[in-house]
Amino acid sequence: MSVVAVAGDVATTTAVALAAAWSTTGDLLLVEADPSGGDLAAWFDMPVEPSLSSVVTRVLDGAWPDIERLTRLADNGLRVLPAPASLTEASQAVDEAARAVVPALSAARTPVTIADTGHLVPVPNPFRDAAAVTVIVHRQAPQSSRAAAVRLQRLVEQVELAGRVPTALVVAVVGADPFGIGEIERFVADGVGDTPVVGLPVDDLAAAVLAGRSGVSAKRLARLPLLRAARDLAVTVERCLESADALGRMAR
Repeated sequence: MSVVAVAGDVATTTAVALAAAWSTTGDLLLVEADPSGGDLAAWFDMPVEPSLSSVVTRVLDGAWPDIERLTRLADNGLRVLPAPASLTEASQAVDEAARAVVPALSAARTPVTIADTGHLVPVPNPFRDAAAVTVIVHRQAPQSSRAAAVRLQRLVEQVELAGRVPTALVVAVVGADPFGIGEIERFVADGVGDTPVVGLPVDDLAAAVLAGRSGVSAKRLARLPLLRAARDLAVTVERCLESADALGRMAR
């Protein structure tokens, strides 16, 4: 299985940062599987078609070469399959991807698919259901420690719910206030057991560049705090993928 689902707060920014930090971007596909509608085509300044909707309409047998022909290479070097901008079209495309597209991507050893699945809500998403690894993104509420503590309790519930499907879990926490990563790691461990927790900084400049802002070179982007932290996240996720692959081979 080679699908990595990214869900939760700022899922699109995190998915793009993770893809940009991946060790072998040539063997990577970034899929926008957010049923609320797509942003990636606008972020990467490309036509919205072909999109995930095009794939589920034209690719009936789930063959990777047929899917690959409908993907596009963004200027930043990422191979991308955006979602339609419309909520209705995106929701339908994500649902229909369960038929052939998700099985094909989850069965492939390469490329690894990083799927932006949007907010983590209790609604089935075939990309999350088939994911070998799910990254749950949690952005801290720095305004109040009490408000942040309530949101942390919800995070534990979300991790618990996500763990009911056979997927490895990684928590990515955006922001270092009001709780440190070590505190959050202990809090999550007390609630749901051993789950890797990786910290990501609040980095407005990097987020803006990932969303299409120009004027910042690729070299400078790679040095920004978010991209440096995303490399740690990528290493953690890749290790989880290797473990899931090893377990899958043992099961066979």
